[in-house]
Amino acid sequence: GYQGSSIVCPECGCDAKFVGYRVCQITTLLGSAIYERAYYHCAACHHGHFPTDADFRIADHQTLGASEVISLMGLLEPFDEGAHKTLPRVTGLNVSASTVQRTTEAAGTDVAERRESGETFAEDEVWDWHQDVTGRKVAYVELDATGVRQQGPHAERAEGRMPWVGVVFNPMPMDPQRRDRRRRQHAESRCVSGLMRLEEIGRQLRDECKSVGLQHADVVIGLSDGGNGLENCLMNVVSGMAKEIVFILDFWHASEHLQEFANIFIPDEVARTKQVELWCDHLKEYGGLSLVQQLEAIDMTDRSPEVTEQYQLLMNYLRSNQHRMDYPDYLRNGWQIGSGKIESSCKNIVGARLKCSGMRWRSHGTTALCQLRALYKSEPKIWTLYWQTFAKT
Repeated sequence: GYQGSSIVCPECGCDAKFVGYRVCQITTLLGSAIYERAYYHCAACHHGHFPTDADFRIADHQTLGASEVISLMGLLEPFDEGAHKTLPRVTGLNVSASTVQRTTEAAGTDVAERRESGETFAEDEVWDWHQDVTGRKVAYVELDATGVRQQGPHAERAEGRMPWVGVVFNPMPMDPQRRDRRRRQHAESRCVSGLMRLEEIGRQLRDECKSVGLQHADVVIGLSDGGNGLENCLMNVVSGMAKEIVFILDFWHASEHLQEFANIFIPDEVARTKQVELWCDHLKEYGGLSLVQQLEAIDMTDRSPEVTEQYQLLMNYLRSNQHRMDYPDYLRNGWQIGSGKIESSCKNIVGARLKCSGMRWRSHGTTALCQLRALYKSEPKIWTLYWQTFAKT
């Protein structure tokens, strides 16, 4: 049906003339095959076209199924290792490392562009938000960033950059008797990631929150560390959707600041460990205001400038985040006080693939891999829906 004298050029709208048939080798899940396809050339814009490629959904000599498998390998393994070791053994496909990279980054770029345009990859639904000890339905939203080494245009080292990772999730209540807690926690989560402005990652995270019915939760917990702008960004993410918003400072980061001060304030290791434990216990039992008052009572007279400086840094940190450190109340309600989900997401989405030994990335490849891995690390159906529905269009 494509042997006519001309077709309309998709690039410029002029007539593209039929030139003849071209033979190519395409990659399928069953191996490689030879395919003859009609070739058209446009004299106006000098683009060549193979109309049957669209019918067979062939991109870069690959079927859709092969593209999915190759992309999956590229987001799980280094490109060279995936192409020459894992992919042939698992599927029998033989492709180059550059093909794995190109296919993976193309899929990731498509995901990134769709998210940027406001798309999500599943129909809107309302999660069954789990209840706290008071019977209120609680949702969690978290946001953080992690560093990735970058490569310049001529393969030189470039300054590292910080891709964002945002997560909305529905963890099981803090009940050790529920054996399915871990399975359910991983099942209901949506992730976004990439190099972009803080406002943009917030907008994409907001789209995911809308998609899972965040407005039906009674309380939304915004968990983050003390990074600049994170609390305001999370406020914008859930603004207008949440009936009640509670921001919690990640307890691990608070304890880490206490440890940093103790490292130079208390020389003896045993005494230092004991004091940090006492401070952390006090923080959980009485909250941030009480701990600030306790630390203010420390006599800093005749202390070294280094100790005084670290003390001021700690006090500034605790005072500025005091409104997010009512840990006794959080624990009474059965809420999570640690940002373990976002920390593990940063490691699983970014660190496990983009921060391996010797790796450096271009900005484009960083966002492509981050968004594709975020898609893969979300609930399992999201990956399937993308390849069954969105990757075809």
